[in-house]
Amino acid sequence: MSHNLPSEEDHFIWIKLHEEARLFSDADVHLLERQLLVDPEDLEARIKLFFFYSEYEGRRLKREDADQKLSKQVLWLIENKPAVSGFLRHKLSLTGHGFKPKTFAKLRQAWLQQVSANPNEAAVVGNAASFIVWKDIETAADLFERAYTLQPEEGWLGTFLSYYNSELYASPLFYREEICKRIINIGVRSLQSEAGGSTSMTCEYVSDAALYLGRFEIVRWCAQILSDGYGPISDQMANAYLGLVALRENDQKLAVELMLRMKRGYLPQPLVFRLSGELFDAGERESIAQLIKSFKKKVRTSARTRWLKQIADDERPDFEDYCCCSSCMAKEKEGARLR
Repeated sequence: MSHNLPSEEDHFIWIKLHEEARLFSDADVHLLERQLLVDPEDLEARIKLFFFYSEYEGRRLKREDADQKLSKQVLWLIENKPAVSGFLRHKLSLTGHGFKPKTFAKLRQAWLQQVSANPNEAAVVGNAASFIVWKDIETAADLFERAYTLQPEEGWLGTFLSYYNSELYASPLFYREEICKRIINIGVRSLQSEAGGSTSMTCEYVSDAALYLGRFEIVRWCAQILSDGYGPISDQMANAYLGLVALRENDQKLAVELMLRMKRGYLPQPLVFRLSGELFDAGERESIAQLIKSFKKKVRTSARTRWLKQIADDERPDFEDYCCCSSCMAKEKEGARLR
């Protein structure tokens, strides 16, 4: 029986525990629950149950009693291991999304009690924020700020931004301007003071908000960050954002040049499709066809053929329906082989 958590660095141990738990039978689950009755401190058994009960099928937890069963494991972790890090922190925070209101309120209160008991423990404060943010964003915002003050190197602002950005699409249009201002504020502070983390994602959130507000100097600043050593994919994003700015400043020629400035052999990013779609609306045709042809094997043949036909028919290519995941690419290849 294990009474100690694997360290954050033992990444493969966490993955193994998670993968094992996903495949448990009812008999496996019953055995683990009996183990906890004998030894409530058996962390390996408890975490396996936590992983099992937090699995989803579609948008629903796997079992009808999973909300109750999972909440017991989550409550135990909150009360006994509130400063968890790494993979378990991530999985624990995600559970805040799925609980029913009454259960969430109980777990939220448990987190706030931990924050009161450990006001100077950044991990506790940040973990509480990461759980609560799903259904109480303002309380979480204060907690993320406190965690950032206590531990600025951990990336708490960037974590908050990854949650808060969804408000841009979930809230009424009336609030969009204020949400964009807040995204820029949080994101710029994160980029200026937090090392590591998902820099490209933060730049994306900030740039989208800045484009909406017409704050093109912020977009250019983010594009420079993306271009400074993050590789060809980030270069693609930087050029696409600069292209979107060029379009808004009525420099269509520059926007086309930036759209086509892609290093060979790399998958086109969604932002490139966004730019090409806006260029189509602005009257471009040949350059977009040139872009599509340059993708070659990096984009499915069926998609490239369809887009070129749509352009020939003066229809906007349905770039938004495209998926370039490995499973779709594999299906395309298998289909071509069978034909």
